Amino acid sequence: MSLSKHKYTPSYDFPQELLSEIFKRLPVKYVLRCRAVQKSWYSLIKTPMFISLHSNYQKLTAHINPKYLLFDNLDTELFTVRFDNAQCQEYCTFDYDLPNSSWYAQSNGLICVSTMFDQHFDFDPDIYLWNPLVQKYRMVPETPLRRYSFEETKWHALAFGFLPEAKDYVVVHMVKPSLTSAPDEPEYPYDESYELYSHLVMISVYSRNSNSWKEMCQEKVFVDRMCTDKSVFVNGTAFWVGYNSNELYQVVMCFDTETNVLRTIRVPNWIEIHGRQILNPRILPFGQSIAYFVEVDQEDVDEDDDENDAPHLDIWVLKDNMMGEFSWVKKMSVGLSENVWARVLGLRNNGEPILAKSNNLISYNLDTHEPYDFVESCDRLTPNYVYEEGSSSPFVISPFVETLLFLDTD
Repeated sequence: MSLSKHKYTPSYDFPQELLSEIFKRLPVKYVLRCRAVQKSWYSLIKTPMFISLHSNYQKLTAHINPKYLLFDNLDTELFTVRFDNAQCQEYCTFDYDLPNSSWYAQSNGLICVSTMFDQHFDFDPDIYLWNPLVQKYRMVPETPLRRYSFEETKWHALAFGFLPEAKDYVVVHMVKPSLTSAPDEPEYPYDESYELYSHLVMISVYSRNSNSWKEMCQEKVFVDRMCTDKSVFVNGTAFWVGYNSNELYQVVMCFDTETNVLRTIRVPNWIEIHGRQILNPRILPFGQSIAYFVEVDQEDVDEDDDENDAPHLDIWVLKDNMMGEFSWVKKMSVGLSENVWARVLGLRNNGEPILAKSNNLISYNLDTHEPYDFVESCDRLTPNYVYEEGSSSPFVISPFVETLLFLDTD
C-alpha cells in the first residue's frame, strides 16, 4: 500500500495586524523584499496606513535603530548607504536615475534634485523629490520664480528639508533679481528707489502636503552674491553662505519657514581670528543647529613658530539664545597633520567630522579633539578609484534616514 504524496505549500496568511507589527520593525530594504512573498503582503506594505505606521515606529525607536551614512561618490555618481560604525559596511547601493543636475539635497529619506543651477538648460528648471530606496520620484510643480533667467538675476538659492511637527517636506527657492529686469507687477515695490530694490529678494516655498507654492518678498537683504549653491536645512530653517553687499565679510543667510523671515548672521569674523587666512568655508547640520567649518592658515601669525605654520580646522556652532539673537561658539580647533585634507567630507550621526587622510577616512572626537581612524582604507569603498599623490577622497558624506514614502504611488 503506497501513501499518496502531497505537495506542502506553506501558508503566510497571518492577520494583517500581526504582519504590520512585524514589518514595521524591519529596515526598508527588508520590507521591500517581503513584498515578493505573496500578494497579500505586497498589498499591505503599499498601503498609506502601513507606510505611516512604519515611519512613526522608526522615529520612536531611532535611538536603537542602526545609523546610516549616505556616501555620494563624485567620481562614479553612485550613492551608497553604509552603517555608521567602525566597519562601515554597505547597507544598499543605488544609481542616480534622474535627469542630470548639478544640485541635490537630502532630508529624512528623500533627495531633492534640480536643474536650477545648470545654465545650459536655458533656465527651464525642474525639481524632483526622489526616494532612492523605493526608486520612485515626484516632480514638483513649477516654481513661480522660474520666470527669472540667469541673466535677470544676481543670484538664486535653493534649499530642501523636512518639518517633523508638520510631517511635511518643503523646498525653498529664492531669487535676487537684477535692477534692470524687474517685472511690471504692482504687488511688489519694484518702482521704488534703487536702494530699496537692489536689496529685495523674492521668496517662494513649496509644501509637499499641499503640493503648492506660496510667494513673498523681503526687503533689505544685504547679500550681494552667494558663496556656493549648497544649502543646509535644520529645524525648519534653511541656511546658505553668502557675502554682504560690500563684500567685506561673509554671512550665513537663514530663512525661517515658520515665520517667513529672512535674515543674515555674520560668520565668525576676521577680528576673532586676526592674522589668519580663511580658506574653504562650509556649513553642515549639527544637531538642531549648524556648524561652520573653516580651514585656517596660521603662517602669518608667527613666522618663527613652526608649530603655528600648520593649518588648523576650526569648527564653530551657531547658538540661539531663544530671544532671536544668534552667536557663534567655537566647538574645537584641531591641527591638521600631514596628508590630511582640510575639506570636511561630512559628519557622522554623532556630529563628528569626517576628513580624508591619503586614502583613509579619519574622524575627530568632539570631547578629546583627537583624530581616530574611521575607515582604514577606502580601497574597498572605491575599487575603481586611483588615489594618486595629491588627490582627495571622492566622497561627500551625510547622515541618512530611510523611509517608505512614495511606495504607494504608481
